[in-house]
Amino acid sequence: MSDIFQATAQQEYQRSAAQLKSAKDANAVLKKSYERYDNLIAKAFDESTTKPACKAGCAFCCYYKVEARAHEILLIKDYMGKHFSAEKIASVLNTVTANATVIRALTPEQHLTTNLQCALLENNQCSIYPVRPFRCRNFHSTDAQACENSFNDPANMEIATGMVEDVAILADAHTQGFEAATEQTGRDNRIYDFNTALLEVFADEQTLKRYQRGKKTFQQALEII
Repeated sequence: MSDIFQATAQQEYQRSAAQLKSAKDANAVLKKSYERYDNLIAKAFDESTTKPACKAGCAFCCYYKVEARAHEILLIKDYMGKHFSAEKIASVLNTVTANATVIRALTPEQHLTTNLQCALLENNQCSIYPVRPFRCRNFHSTDAQACENSFNDPANMEIATGMVEDVAILADAHTQGFEAATEQTGRDNRIYDFNTALLEVFADEQTLKRYQRGKKTFQQALEII
C-alpha cells in the first residue's frame, strides 16, 4: 500500500470520525466529505498528464451495477425530498421498483453483466449529481470508446475502460477513510444494492432511526457480502 494512499485515508478518517462523533446529522458530515473528495480529485486531475474521457452527456457508466452505503442512500433521500417534486419522486420510484424486480431475479454475476439504466439518470445526466455515491464518483474512464463497447457488450468483462492510476488511488483512499470513520463511530457500514435500498428508504420510515441507533438500516434491501 503506497504512502499517499495511507496518508489520504488516514487524514479523511480522522476528519470524518471527529465530525461524526459530535454530529447529530451524518448527512452534513458526508456532504463535507464529498466536498473534500471533489477538491482532492479535481487537483489530482489538474496535475495529471492523462485526462479522463468523461464529460456531461456521456452516460454509459450509468447502466452499471451500483452499490452504496446506508449513509449515502439516506443523503440521497434527503436531497430528493428537497429538490424533486412529489410527482418526480413517484416517477423515480416507479423505475426503481422495476429495476429492483429485475435485480432480485439475477445472480450477482448476472447483475454485473446486465445493462440497467439508473432511475436517477435524466437526459443522460445524473439528477442527484452533488450527492451521488462514492461508487459513482470513483468511476472515471480514459477511453470513451471502450465505455461504449462495454455498454454494447456487457457480458464481455475483458473490455478495459482505463483509468488515471494516481487519481484512482486517491479516490479509493478517501472513500475508505470515510467508511472506516462511519464504522468506528458505530454506524451501519454494510454495502447495499442501490436500487433495493433506495426503494426501502422511501417505503420504511424507520430506516433513519435504525441507522442512528447503529442497527442494520435496511431489512429488505439486498446486502452485498
